[in-house]
Amino acid sequence: MLLVGWDAADWQMIHPLIEQGLMPTTASLLGTGAWGNLATTRPILSPMLWNTIATGKRPDQHGVHGFTEPTPDGSGVRPAASTSRKCKALWNILTQSGLRSNVVGWYASHPAEPIAGVMASNQFEQFTVADEVPSPVALHAIHPPELTEQLAAFRVLPGEIDATALLPFVPRAAQLLNQPEHRLGKLQHMLAQTATIHAVATHLMTSTEWDFTAVYYEGIDRFGHEFMHCHPPQMEQVSDAEFEAYRHCMTGIYRFHDMMLQTLLTLAGEETAVILMSDHGYFNDHLRPDPREGKSGPTDWHRPFGILAAQGPGIRRGSRLYGASILDVTPTVLHLLGLPAAYDMPGRVLAEVLENQTPRERIESWEEVEGDAGLHPPDLRIDPVENQTVLAQLAALGYVDAPSDDVQKTIRDTIACNQFNLAQSLADSRDFARAIKVLDGLDASVRDAGPTRLLAASCYLGVDDRAAARAAIEGLLAAAPNEPRLHMMLGTLEFAEGNAEAALRHLDIVAAAEPRLPGLHIKLGEVYLSTKRFERAIAAFEKALSIDPDSPVAYAGMGRAKLELGNPQAALDDALIAAELVHHFPRVHLTIGQALTALGDDAGAVEALELCVKQAPRFTDAHQALAGVYRNLGKIDKAMAAELRAKGTLA
Repeated sequence: MLLVGWDAADWQMIHPLIEQGLMPTTASLLGTGAWGNLATTRPILSPMLWNTIATGKRPDQHGVHGFTEPTPDGSGVRPAASTSRKCKALWNILTQSGLRSNVVGWYASHPAEPIAGVMASNQFEQFTVADEVPSPVALHAIHPPELTEQLAAFRVLPGEIDATALLPFVPRAAQLLNQPEHRLGKLQHMLAQTATIHAVATHLMTSTEWDFTAVYYEGIDRFGHEFMHCHPPQMEQVSDAEFEAYRHCMTGIYRFHDMMLQTLLTLAGEETAVILMSDHGYFNDHLRPDPREGKSGPTDWHRPFGILAAQGPGIRRGSRLYGASILDVTPTVLHLLGLPAAYDMPGRVLAEVLENQTPRERIESWEEVEGDAGLHPPDLRIDPVENQTVLAQLAALGYVDAPSDDVQKTIRDTIACNQFNLAQSLADSRDFARAIKVLDGLDASVRDAGPTRLLAASCYLGVDDRAAARAAIEGLLAAAPNEPRLHMMLGTLEFAEGNAEAALRHLDIVAAAEPRLPGLHIKLGEVYLSTKRFERAIAAFEKALSIDPDSPVAYAGMGRAKLELGNPQAALDDALIAAELVHHFPRVHLTIGQALTALGDDAGAVEALELCVKQAPRFTDAHQALAGVYRNLGKIDKAMAAELRAKGTLA
């Protein structure tokens, strides 16, 4: 099994390059295997996401909540470490199961764990160069440690990335050398780090016995933060000179990854199942953040859909992936390796792209399986000097603030940031009550900050505490009466309370301020649906899709409106697109079931509606719809049971 991670890779970038013949390896992968979107989780922060991918669990389960964390002895902060993960990753489960792994560069994998196999942590690629001599490999970056010197020889120095190698990225590199503040040195540095990871991965694939290799490339994400604003079409705030200098960089880094993928596939051979995936996408079109609008933070660039493509033994050729999320990667990898997922992994096995579509019986939890899993002892510490290099890079990318001279303040800020991230993650999983509890536990100065109160208001809406939500929103609105997000939330609140016209007044304020906001038009569409203005609802959802063509909520709304207008086939088409984007979407499966019923496909309707009530057991409308279809099929006992569930009298 080969698992390849391309941080921030996006089909919106890849498909046009495939059509131009510029990514032939990825094109071949799609043609001989399976592919589809991969929904991310929020917040869209790499340490949290890549640990979710490796464990199959959300951050509240795996324990990594941000880019940095306090050191165990309270002396400062350090980058998120493997010792902070509080559950087993894939390579730990495989170690317990007698399988050998190679793990290269995985985010937050330092210090390297003592697994069965070889691990090069994400700090292996972090080194400085003086007089063309690289600094020593970071302590604990390699397991087993006796391979440190051997693997150090595969580090690629920035100076080894010569002018010829830069030309595909910057054709006018020679002219830029004479200009101040050019970014060729940074380009060399990022390419060297990417090439280092690739060199070590390919060496280990050819020199070791392995059952599983996982390799993580951060290059696309790093390039995005540095050069995506220069990608065509030219953004208004980008000068002609900057655009012409760096407009080819993003195409170049995708082509570079495609070439590296070819080597990986050749080394893996036809007997190896391969998954290529990303943790999220990256805005590359008209939705790119504009700093003039106050939106230029690193996470503002992250699109909520990544990629997944797979081929090889166990993968159905020519199949499509529907509604997958990053939570599904670990269960699917375990299945392909002949091992069961666990009940404490919320994701699913992606059966629709597998030849053997019957998932193995899950075990309760891999945490309860005894035996050597290659985990760290709990008291392992990291050298603070080595931390500084990583912390400086995170600060340069804008993910964290540079540590202040006040160590205790830095620690407090780090804890508060990570708890806020945890609350966002809990809200993303719709565990609003726990999210509120986390927010309530924050220091008053953080709890009263605008972003915290905004998240709290959203969570209050989630638990239907409308009074608390209104108090929080109106308190914020007093200080910022023209803030579009607050009017959006007030519109949502008024809508929840049945005040459709009041909701529209607030949403009109948002429309005047931020017409590019897809969520605004989705909310407008929902209000129009509730007031039976179905044609206007469709227009609003179409506007949302013109802004963000991958919005599952907009497609779902369009399906509902078209169903109400008596066009079940069009409703089914839109609802299926929504389900393809996000699988766990009960309201969409209800629309699919209702549309299939109207089209006379009762058997298909039962399948959709049973999935709906499985995802949302208390969804009254779904139980009622299911009862009707059961009666159509003559299954009276099942129909009566569904009716009782709709009334809440049967568990």
